[in-house]
Amino acid sequence: MQKMLNRIVCAGAIALCAGLSFVHVARGAEGFVVQRISGQVSYQSMAGRNGAPIIGQLLVQPRGYAVTQARSMAAIDLPDSSVVSVGASSRVGLGALDLIAGTSHEVMRIYDGAIHFSVRHPKGSHSNYVFITPVSQIAVRGTEGIIVARGDETIIACVHGSTNDIFVTYGAHQKMYVPDGMTVYIRGRVGGKATMSMRPGISGAEFGQFMPIVARNHAMRMRGLGR
Repeated sequence: MQKMLNRIVCAGAIALCAGLSFVHVARGAEGFVVQRISGQVSYQSMAGRNGAPIIGQLLVQPRGYAVTQARSMAAIDLPDSSVVSVGASSRVGLGALDLIAGTSHEVMRIYDGAIHFSVRHPKGSHSNYVFITPVSQIAVRGTEGIIVARGDETIIACVHGSTNDIFVTYGAHQKMYVPDGMTVYIRGRVGGKATMSMRPGISGAEFGQFMPIVARNHAMRMRGLGR
């Protein structure tokens, strides 16, 4: 079983490296650079309704949206070399530095869809990113995980990290940490009634698209190259 798992991880890592070796995305001085990895990706400004197709990469303003169609994926680099991958059929708001509870955070709003994040610990301090869904607010520090937002449900998985790396606020000010290797399911709405359940393992209908990235990150950690 262990040998089979190792083969799967290595195969996923090789496939991802082959497919993503050309990817280089970054935050520019006046916004984000969003890169198309596969399929149909577009940028929609706050003012406009029509999306601008992204063929390679595009410098965009931080108050717009990254939009992916079915069987598509995009990538966004964050200022400290952390990476967010936007999965298929998703709409993600690209936020600038916003003040939440008096503290400056980099904010992304997941209106619909799925993302994979790999947030690093910068030297001497923690990253401070917040992902907001219609159901929850998720503060992330130095960890790898997956978030899915569909309707009144948000699914959060901690792929790799410590106990205090993913902090979730949901419902009527309910709060919790997501432990390493666990998947959390939240239903309800912010400020109202919400239910939460937790299961061991990393599993979900939309998680499969990110498994090559997870495998690559795992392989890098095993080689001492990752977080």
